[in-house]
Amino acid sequence: MRDIRVALWGFGAMGSGIAKMIASKEGINISGVCVRRDHLVGQEVYSYLGIDRGDRDPVVITNKIEDIVRRDLCDIVVLATDSFVEAQFDKIMFCLDRGVNVITMAEEMAWPWAQNEELADKIDALAKMRGVTVLGTGINPGFVLDYLILALSGTCEHVESIEAARVNDLAPFGKSVMVEQGVGISVEEFDRRMAEGSLAGHVGFPESMSMIAEGMGVELVEIEETRDPIITNVDRKSAHGEAKKGHLAGVRQQSYGRLADGKVFIHLDHPQQICPEDEGIDTGDYVTIHADGYDMNLSIVPETPGGIGTIAMVVNMIPHVIGAEPGLRSMLDLPVPRCILGKYSEQIHRKGDHRYKNGELVSVEKVILPVGERAPQVPDDTKRTPLRAFTKGFLQEESAKRGDTVTVRTMSDRLVEGTLSGRSISPAHTFGGHVPELTAVHRQVFELMFGGESK
Repeated sequence: MRDIRVALWGFGAMGSGIAKMIASKEGINISGVCVRRDHLVGQEVYSYLGIDRGDRDPVVITNKIEDIVRRDLCDIVVLATDSFVEAQFDKIMFCLDRGVNVITMAEEMAWPWAQNEELADKIDALAKMRGVTVLGTGINPGFVLDYLILALSGTCEHVESIEAARVNDLAPFGKSVMVEQGVGISVEEFDRRMAEGSLAGHVGFPESMSMIAEGMGVELVEIEETRDPIITNVDRKSAHGEAKKGHLAGVRQQSYGRLADGKVFIHLDHPQQICPEDEGIDTGDYVTIHADGYDMNLSIVPETPGGIGTIAMVVNMIPHVIGAEPGLRSMLDLPVPRCILGKYSEQIHRKGDHRYKNGELVSVEKVILPVGERAPQVPDDTKRTPLRAFTKGFLQEESAKRGDTVTVRTMSDRLVEGTLSGRSISPAHTFGGHVPELTAVHRQVFELMFGGESK
């Protein structure tokens, strides 16, 4: 089995860390890197990172994403650029249009349905049509304050409430995180940015809350967030941020998920700051599940490392994303994350890799009405599904696989272009599942027509 080919879109602290980890593994290779920073364009990746390329092909950094993202060039794209669904939407759709799987580190993409349901539905629809998969993950959201909590709850018969905290060091992260967390700004600047809504703080609490609630089958009627400045009493400095005494080293953010009766079912606490050890603050991850008659407590001290944790989560999920069912997925849909010590390519359980040959009778699909353009009166689940037309015909290309854009010649000799669907060319109609209400109606009708119950 050939090695997995990974294209990197973004090459900051996280993107370059992902490249280093891939370079240290078997069965997986960097196929391309795209950046916005002009001074990196034209440099060879392995040389820039200062690591031995070995027998791998050289990879030259580009600023033209179309040169590296295409199904015949890579198997998956890792997006290491933005934190928000809206900011990444066009990038994700670009990759999907070209039939390539996507892993994104954008925090909101860990559970995009929480705040961006319409965009999430559009991503899901295109991914399914192209036969590829999208996943948002990282250390948090993606693991500590959601996935790990859910895993622990699996040992409980009943859960009364959940409390969890992550006290972590922001030092390993890049400049964009420092800006989001307000590292180095004054208290006055914090107040001003809070008032105007321009301080992002930790991105992902609604997503983590929604993932936990969905996974446990609980309905949260309200998610409240609070933010407070963490003011340093000493000068602190990391590779990508600096906080002078009296200024912000970070932000303490808390979130409360309430049930219909007003009870707080989930409380998440997340004080993030650079170099907490400079003031004698110990980092750690803490989870308490209040079960029926007892508490389950978990402590990870010091914290699960944020930088390498994020990098490892992304890289270790690559084979599982490639092998997953097409569509927009979450960590709840995929195999448990684990460190892969063998060949990454051998961890793939591939989906629909069948190749169709020239002249073979196949089915192609075209979207007539995309998500967001359906009639307003249709049911909500219909609105989240594009209106598609399927056409059977004989494949004109030499070979293709599900998700490729192809041309078919129909029995009436029309040429139709569409996306190869992998759909069976034989009809598979049913009368649907059992509907108890129709059974009751049947008995009533039989009584009216024949004056008795059927035998």
